[in-house]
Amino acid sequence: MFEAEFQRNYFELFDLPIDFAVDQQQLGARYRQAQGELHPDRYAGASAHEQRLAVQYSALVNQAYATLRTPLSRAIYLLELRGISQQELTSQPVDGGFLMMQMELREKLETSMDLVDPEPVLEHLIAEISQDIAAEQARFGGSWSAGDLPRASSACVKMQYLDKLLREAEQTEANLLEN
Repeated sequence: MFEAEFQRNYFELFDLPIDFAVDQQQLGARYRQAQGELHPDRYAGASAHEQRLAVQYSALVNQAYATLRTPLSRAIYLLELRGISQQELTSQPVDGGFLMMQMELREKLETSMDLVDPEPVLEHLIAEISQDIAAEQARFGGSWSAGDLPRASSACVKMQYLDKLLREAEQTEANLLEN
C-alpha cells in the first residue's frame, strides 16, 4: 500500500516538479490531502502492519513538507538529490568578500545592544540580512535552473550563513522586546 511511496523523493511525493521554485499553495494543499488520507480513523480496521506503515508514511509526509516549505532546506535537499551531501556543503570554501560582510553584519548585531535604543538598528539589520538571503535564493534558483551545481552550492552555503545570522538577530530582537 505505502511501500512505493517510500521510494519517491519529496517532490514526487507531492507531485511537484523537482525545482527550487515551489508553489507554496499547491504544496500546502497536497500536504493536507496526504495527511487526510493518513488519518488514523481510515486505518482503524487495518492490520497492525498497515497501521504502522500509515504512521511511518505520515512521518515521511511531514518531513517532506517541512523540507520543501523553506527555501534553505529545499536548496539543501535539491543538492542532496544531485549527490552533494550536507557535509560537502559545509566544507566548501567561502569567498573572502562574503566572509567580511558576515563579520560586519555580526559586529552590527553585537554592538546594537550597546545602544540606548537598539530596536531600530536591529530592525534595519534584519531587513538587510533578509535582502541578502533573497539575493542568495535568487542566485541559487538561477544556478540550479542553469545546471550550475558549483554556483548553486556556493549560494546555498551563503544562505546557511545568512540564515543563522538572521535567526540570531531575530532572537536578539525578541529578547529585547521581552525586557
